[in-house]
Amino acid sequence: MRLRTRWLPIIFFALAGCGNETEIPKEPSLFTDRDEMAFNREFGSGTFVGQVGYNSLLLENRGEGTLEITDIALSGPSQFKLVLPDGFTPGTPMPLETYKRAFVTVEFRPTDDVEYRGTLTIKSNSANAAEKVITLNGVGVNP
Repeated sequence: MRLRTRWLPIIFFALAGCGNETEIPKEPSLFTDRDEMAFNREFGSGTFVGQVGYNSLLLENRGEGTLEITDIALSGPSQFKLVLPDGFTPGTPMPLETYKRAFVTVEFRPTDDVEYRGTLTIKSNSANAAEKVITLNGVGVNP
């Protein structure tokens, strides 16, 4: 008996379309790629005193409605510096349509060989997280 394989691609593509897709919520929904921003903390290391470490946070709207970011605030020592996304002006909501993204960058420049902690708070009209808090942590290390 000879096996005919011309139906195999049709079956494969039909099954591939049967994934576990979820519906997009009607309300705006804030997605961030992490809940913590750590600076050079891999393998117990840190950032050399006087040097700068950078870390970026992805903000994305995963809802149908327009997400409006109303405030992005950094709370913590002056060793952390906030770089706002392009197009965001404090006091003016920044709109993000469905699946649109923005990036927030935080710079970390330690002045002593100690541990530093702070928070980044994002306020929006998101149905899932009207106020999202991201923790910041970094360690200064003498060279």
